Amino acid sequence: MIPVLDPVSERARILRLVERITYGADSGTVDVAEQLGYQGFVEWQLDYEAIDDGPIEALLIDALPTLSMTPDELARHIFIDQNFGAAQRDLVIATMIRRAFSPRQLYERMVEFWSDHFNVPALDVVGGYYKALEDRDMIRPLAMTRFEDLLQSSARSPAMLEYLDNANNTADGPNENYARELMELHTLGVDGGYTEDDVKELARVFTGWTIRPPAGFLFNGFTHDPGPKTFLGDDVIGSGEAQGTNVLRTLANHPSTARFIATKLLRRFVADHPDPAVIDDVAQAFSDSGGRVVDTMRALLLHPQVADTMALKFKRPNEFTAGVLRRLQPDPGTDILGQIYEALAASGQIPFGWPAPDGYPDEREHWQSTTGFLVRFNAAYEWARGLVDASPLIRTAAEQDRISDMATVLIDGLRPAGVTARTRRILIRYANGLPAEDRAPAMAAWLLAGPEAQWR
Repeated sequence: MIPVLDPVSERARILRLVERITYGADSGTVDVAEQLGYQGFVEWQLDYEAIDDGPIEALLIDALPTLSMTPDELARHIFIDQNFGAAQRDLVIATMIRRAFSPRQLYERMVEFWSDHFNVPALDVVGGYYKALEDRDMIRPLAMTRFEDLLQSSARSPAMLEYLDNANNTADGPNENYARELMELHTLGVDGGYTEDDVKELARVFTGWTIRPPAGFLFNGFTHDPGPKTFLGDDVIGSGEAQGTNVLRTLANHPSTARFIATKLLRRFVADHPDPAVIDDVAQAFSDSGGRVVDTMRALLLHPQVADTMALKFKRPNEFTAGVLRRLQPDPGTDILGQIYEALAASGQIPFGWPAPDGYPDEREHWQSTTGFLVRFNAAYEWARGLVDASPLIRTAAEQDRISDMATVLIDGLRPAGVTARTRRILIRYANGLPAEDRAPAMAAWLLAGPEAQWR
């Protein structure tokens, strides 16, 4: 059995890093991290394209056919053949399989971060169609590039154009929805220094930005307002579509945007209320690199204060579910795809299900509740019980003759930082009162859903 670690030891820092940037510290990933060391593991995950993800992607393409359809093919599949829920279902299942089983863990976390940041829900047939294409063709390819690349592509995404009504923004009927959220949620932040006049002028800038059927971008010069415009105290330069391009570049490189993005990244990866001094350092890295995601995340994760910060983030339901699967490590076959969807539906955080443009909440108060803990424990138990044969870890534990040996196998596999002697005694006492066939999954669920397992 691994003894409880000194929280300031190098191994404890590495284990916290693994929990921080993955969806769960499974034994294989922990082994890699210990071999590479703290900085080496960060660099390995930042260079995500060098990490082989082929087997998972091949499984998904084979099992979920809508993932590889062209826009025309997907439109025909949904609207003509009347497979109305296909795009949403396949997108959600693929998302959770990638989070649970992909070795590109930091990349998948950044995909989720930008999906929340540029939130577009998939709650109806049209929204699901556009969102499935946006996830594949915009968010995932650009998640580790530059912030401006994401911003420019989001503004032209049919999913965003339809969701925030910019597809209907014309000179004769300006619509301010996208302009307002672009500044408040995507770039400057609510206190970023813009005015109501800036919202109105920005709405005029984006008149004529609309959708080319079935799922492309179109700049319609006939509905664009060609008049002079002032934004953030300066004249908007260029004409036509170039006005929007130039304004987006200005917003992407604004100091308020750097601080806003740095704050959100630290809130996602470190603490609900990040240290202002660390925000300053990460914002500076963002600005110095021209908004490069890799450089910004390197500065964040290698920051000494971040490396030494204890586990302060309460896991959101999708993190918890993915973490259970990562630790149990069943074969990611098609037989568990539907179960993942059902587990997330019960937890209240199906990906792409948040209706408001601000994305799923990222603070403990929204998710922590007695009922929520019960749901998590029940889900962990159901997964563990259902995977007795499919999970090598639970199978090995179940094969032990003595409960103490069973506990050792499960603690070593599910709690790499170890547990106290008292916790181990409680776990064994708990298992003693159960039928023999229930001991391994019940002990696994106890370790997977206990208080310590809720934080990262």
